[in-house]
Amino acid sequence: MKYFIILFLLLSSMIFADSIRPQINDLGEGWYEITTSIKVENITPEQAREKAIQRACQLAIEQFAGIEVTGRTSLIQAESNNEITMDHFSKLTNQVSKGIVLEKEILKEVNFAVNEGILKSVTLKVKVGKQQGKADPYFSIDAGLNKTYFKEGEELLLSVTPSKNCYLTILNIMSDENVSTIFPNNYRKDNFVKANQVFKLPDEKDKSLGIKFKVGLLLDKEEDTEIIKILATKEPVNLQINSDYKTALESLHNWLISIPQDQIVEFDLQYFIYK
Repeated sequence: MKYFIILFLLLSSMIFADSIRPQINDLGEGWYEITTSIKVENITPEQAREKAIQRACQLAIEQFAGIEVTGRTSLIQAESNNEITMDHFSKLTNQVSKGIVLEKEILKEVNFAVNEGILKSVTLKVKVGKQQGKADPYFSIDAGLNKTYFKEGEELLLSVTPSKNCYLTILNIMSDENVSTIFPNNYRKDNFVKANQVFKLPDEKDKSLGIKFKVGLLLDKEEDTEIIKILATKEPVNLQINSDYKTALESLHNWLISIPQDQIVEFDLQYFIYK
């Protein structure tokens, strides 16, 4: 226990070395008002702003779930012209059993001088939620892509193996926060997969019909990164994703936390695209 506390304090000092102490106000019902500040040093003010937002989301999850939070998160760095232009934190999380950001609103942004430098301070109102119940330790999935780095236009191949009979839903999450369902689709509507059966997308029948999943870059991007999110549920579900890309992830995660943990497992596969 003593070792854990020392390790946590060391990690905390590393994480917040470029900032001042955050201010956290618990508003109740999963809502938090958090102010974080990042030093604008060797980064742009916009990058400092994104880091402050990312940190506020992380703190909200930790406050909601406790500092023992073990939920894995994916930090996506989307690049354009070899320069990082945005960070997506926690909304692309690999699991929501410990907590996930459902909504966030920027209340205030301030720049101020300190110690011959500039701090970017951001105040956010953040709502955090989580799934109910306990996970089924015998329900899992294994998945993989044919590669991690793709040249624009190359074909993406996916394989998934569940430990139990389940229904698969496969999503593509892009760096602009747009979400699309790639399975089930108009060509393969039956998404039931048996335990230990290797599911492939596309499969041989898909290929015979000329169906391919080719990766592409968003406009004005020379490099980018995306996520294939795989959801396996014990019962068939009707996933409704908001067609407005600006709220697509919000609607996805509100849907996710409505499903008890023992009924669903998730798997995220991150891949990179270049010209």
